[in-house]
Amino acid sequence: MPVYNAEKTIRESLDSIQEQSFRDFDIVFIDDCSTDGTSAILEAFQKDSGIPCRIVRQEKNGGVAAARNRGLQEAAGEFLAFVDADDKIEPRALELAIAAVQEDTDIIGWDWTLGFEKIGRHMRQADYGTPLEAIKNLTGGTMRWNLWLFMIRRDLVIRNGIRFIDGANMGEDMMFVLKAFQYAHGTVQIHEPLYRYNAVNTASISKQFDTIRRKEVETNVLEAERSLRDSEYVSQLGDSVQFLKLYLKLPLLISDTRSDYELWYNWFPESNAFAMKNKALPLRTRLLQGMAAKRLWWGVRMYYLCVYKFIYGIIYR
Repeated sequence: MPVYNAEKTIRESLDSIQEQSFRDFDIVFIDDCSTDGTSAILEAFQKDSGIPCRIVRQEKNGGVAAARNRGLQEAAGEFLAFVDADDKIEPRALELAIAAVQEDTDIIGWDWTLGFEKIGRHMRQADYGTPLEAIKNLTGGTMRWNLWLFMIRRDLVIRNGIRFIDGANMGEDMMFVLKAFQYAHGTVQIHEPLYRYNAVNTASISKQFDTIRRKEVETNVLEAERSLRDSEYVSQLGDSVQFLKLYLKLPLLISDTRSDYELWYNWFPESNAFAMKNKALPLRTRLLQGMAAKRLWWGVRMYYLCVYKFIYGIIYR
């Protein structure tokens, strides 16, 4: 668990870890130079929880990618599981994941719950039976790549030198998970929501995709693209990398701001020609991207008002 100034949210996250029915695990906290009460909360948990814990304090604030690398360095278990300091893991999550492990299992994945203000929505991951199918789902936008959706055999990570890129703090999970599936043998999927993602992100799209963050995403995309080119699956991936770029910049179209649309058009412009080709996506999403590729901004704005503002803004609240 990478932690930075999380005193307002981390107690609930720690409570959910404390409630795990499976108990044969330890925790590595990477405190990325917190300046609030986070460190004291971690120390109290370490003292009182009865769970083996290590608190590793970074010498300087280096961001989540560097913190995750330190966690990989310090981890000692057979499998790696990930929890963020503002989310919760369901009480039987580790128990069910461990029970699903078979002899050749390298990655176990599960569904998740998206916490809206009044209701939680079960978010179902796309089906996959092989690493290749998972990679196509991840690049095609039908499956999330958040680290907390997977438990990964630590030996796979160590043996193949899979690491995060220090300083590239956005899109780091995408790159890491894609690499893990490239090297994986057996995979298992559990269609139960074992993680609760309590996202409350009020940042504007323009802030989420400012120049620095875009550069970080580009760094991770380039590394993922290089790794996919070198993988045994390269001849079977088709346009997957272009689909990935389209999916990464899709949030820019969930906006009513012309500057966000123009940014979408000019970011990874080589992918625009593939806007209608990813048949795994719903037709409405392909049409949205197709309108953006033709700079039909009135249609993009209409989608935002009808689908995002009405359906997600009213029905799901």
